Amino acid sequence: MISMLMNKLAICQWRIFLQLILWLGFIPSTFADIYPSKPIRLIVPFEAGGTSDTTARAMAIRLEKVLGVNLVVENRSGANGAIGAMAVKNAAPDGYVLLHTTPAFVINTIANKNIGYDVFKDFVPITNMGSGTGYVMVLNPALPVKNLTEFIAFAKSNKNGVIFSSPGVGNALHLASEIFANRVGIQTLHIPFKGTSGALTAVVSGEVDFMIMPPTIAHSYVSSGRVRAVAFTGQIRSPDFPSVPTFKEAGLTDLTIAGTWLGWFAPVKTPKEVVNKIQGAMRQVLAEPDMKAAMQKDGFETDGRPPEEFDLFVKSEYKRFSEVLKTVKLN
Repeated sequence: MISMLMNKLAICQWRIFLQLILWLGFIPSTFADIYPSKPIRLIVPFEAGGTSDTTARAMAIRLEKVLGVNLVVENRSGANGAIGAMAVKNAAPDGYVLLHTTPAFVINTIANKNIGYDVFKDFVPITNMGSGTGYVMVLNPALPVKNLTEFIAFAKSNKNGVIFSSPGVGNALHLASEIFANRVGIQTLHIPFKGTSGALTAVVSGEVDFMIMPPTIAHSYVSSGRVRAVAFTGQIRSPDFPSVPTFKEAGLTDLTIAGTWLGWFAPVKTPKEVVNKIQGAMRQVLAEPDMKAAMQKDGFETDGRPPEEFDLFVKSEYKRFSEVLKTVKLN
């Protein structure tokens, strides 16, 4: 009798064990099936009103409809995007805290080994929303120059060189200005700000002489005469500034500077099924005509590539910026 009871108990325990194994085996797919079940926080590591912020909000509004939950955009500016990146790094890897960022995310780790995060060890890539076609170079209109050639001559004739602004040390816009200065051989002084707005205001006020920046943000300032656009860094002219020549057209035939990109990342160990679900939903949104139009208005071509392809892209960007930082100064 005791033997029979023990056998039944053993069989019962074995069944419970098997059920547990089966249940554990279904956790990833079940979690992905119910995700998302609550609001998602999207961290933008830059100030409100800039290109990274406006594109994040454009995606968030549309992605809410696809995923069926609210997406709350949260600006965590500071340290060239590092503060926001750290907030996502330290979040639970469940897909409810995500990062929307720019190349500064990668540049930070190259320029500062003590930045506090590792792009490849602390995060998983989701996708790239889009890539910019280039930047526009704007000057303070009070300068005695009308075009890029005259500006270069002015800078070379000035014993103190010229001053430029950017949204922060190591920002992609900072690097673009350093690359330009290095190529034409002019002396510069860099004044970093906490965001694009402050950096552009400095050009308007005459605190600095020039800035290289996303075209859309500059549009109203150029049309109102508060700054003067003299060149576009991309391969072809910007549709926002059809009368503004490219660097190549202005005489710098060997200089082209690609625009920024808008990457989404999640904390490391976020389930692959969740990452794929987010990427799939974003790709669906990016295919919508109104989203394409919104991105083009902000100077971007839509992307949406799979996580694996985006991972390779980020690694290639790390290599590219590592080479750039060997030739320019960061201060």
